[in-house]
Amino acid sequence: MSSSTYKKAIQGRTHKERSQPSDRKKLGFLEKHKDYVLRARDFHKKEKALQILREKAEFRNKDEFYFGMERSRTVGGVHVGDLDRSEYTQEQIMLMKTQDKKYVEMKAQVERNRCDRLRATLHNLGEAPANKHIVFVDGEAQKKDFDASEYFDTPQDYLDRSFHRPRRSQLEAGPAPKLSKTQRRRKAAAYKELEQRERRRDELEGAALRMSVEKEAMGKGRKRRIQKASQNRAGAPVYRFKKERKK
Repeated sequence: MSSSTYKKAIQGRTHKERSQPSDRKKLGFLEKHKDYVLRARDFHKKEKALQILREKAEFRNKDEFYFGMERSRTVGGVHVGDLDRSEYTQEQIMLMKTQDKKYVEMKAQVERNRCDRLRATLHNLGEAPANKHIVFVDGEAQKKDFDASEYFDTPQDYLDRSFHRPRRSQLEAGPAPKLSKTQRRRKAAAYKELEQRERRRDELEGAALRMSVEKEAMGKGRKRRIQKASQNRAGAPVYRFKKERKK
């Protein structure tokens, strides 16, 4: 190794910036180089964003039209009130809420079906199997002499299991091979997906219930709210309607 390369490999002296002299502290904070770098990056980021906005405004199509322009207005450059409820009657608002409720119920049903399919693949959740194993015999005598443990070639302890029912030869050969790292990762990801979908299903069902309660509360008849949404486990308010005799 040459002497010049050896000198470059050795850590040199660390040059530090001097601090603010005590007699100049009254003038304020002394900006260091790292502070300047942060301030310059923030300035250039904002400058680039403004440049992009100027280009969009310059190349904007003046003949562009959206139907939302007819129902919206700006106050001081800020959009105000895209939807005016005064334009719709009570019946129209109830109809829109009904359509929204049906859409949310449809999404909840989709999540419910996906949860069922995932739960069927992740079969060791401790739940009872939906299907049954039916064995056909020739008569009552064979039915009395039927031994499920011998028929399925598995010990008595494994008969009630709906998954991974090993045979006696497999138990005698030794313990089952462990899952690989990739299989364990996929299994954990599947359980996590099932948990997330069940949580989303519960949220959608709760939203559908709240929308149903709101729709009923907008209907005719005198009612009084006896429980707030925060006090109810379902997250929906509870109303009590006045008893009226129907003709």
